[in-house]
Amino acid sequence: MKLDRQRLARTATAKALQIRKRIGSQLWEPICVYDLADRLGVDVRFIDIASMEGAYCFAGHPTIIISSLRPPGRQCFTGAHELGHHVFGHGDQYDQLVDTRSEPTYSDHREFTADCFAGALLMPKVAVDRGFAVRSLKPQTCRPEDIYVVASWLGVGYTTLIHHMRQALGTLSVQRADQLLLRVSAQSLRSRLLGQDCPEHLVIADLHWSGRAIDVQISDLILLPHNVTVEGKCTAVVEQTAARTLLRATQPGIGRVRLPGTDWAAFVRVTRKDYVGRGKYRFEEEVGDVG
Repeated sequence: MKLDRQRLARTATAKALQIRKRIGSQLWEPICVYDLADRLGVDVRFIDIASMEGAYCFAGHPTIIISSLRPPGRQCFTGAHELGHHVFGHGDQYDQLVDTRSEPTYSDHREFTADCFAGALLMPKVAVDRGFAVRSLKPQTCRPEDIYVVASWLGVGYTTLIHHMRQALGTLSVQRADQLLLRVSAQSLRSRLLGQDCPEHLVIADLHWSGRAIDVQISDLILLPHNVTVEGKCTAVVEQTAARTLLRATQPGIGRVRLPGTDWAAFVRVTRKDYVGRGKYRFEEEVGDVG
């Protein structure tokens, strides 16, 4: 049976925007899907199974399960996808590991609906457009590094954002999207942004960062404006120059960065690398972490 993709996409998008409105989230700001799930009464658990992306189950209580072994941006999209199964009442679902979401083949309307819901929830058009506009960028002409910065702010992967802008939003042409995907890898983008080899995950938090905390794992790097003040024990300053501040996440916990003389500030939340456990406890310090 052929899927009515336009109808399903409209329904999924409307549901995602309704949920954002319900929790008081502005459409032009990013959200943390794990915090959202908690507010909706859905438990989130991270487990170290490499053969899956995620799962949704209801065994007395709605629960989203996410592989702790996937990249952060992919984990966020998976979390939103599984939340889509929840809000549409799809019942128990198990999503095996896939190589890419670039050109998925859908035989099940539930998977298509959950993907559309995830895209609209994490990357509503208003937020994507604002991410480029406040940085004086145009998607059709900006550098790949600029798209990485916007994706970092939204909490999704570089590739995920490009596919969403091409397929769902129509703000990137097929030719432009292919050019961006073929030109560079995520690691090469991180290295170019940092000016040195960067195998670690890198989050870019510029002065336009707003709407959510800077969420990272231990050993991840955070590139910030110069002269920021760092509060808390969960990060360490790697480099601070007249041009930038570079932090490394060092231990679980919650801290804050702010720029003196301005109203710009953001919380920094650090979890263990490949964290396993309940999502609501992912930033908690263990006894041995307390100095």
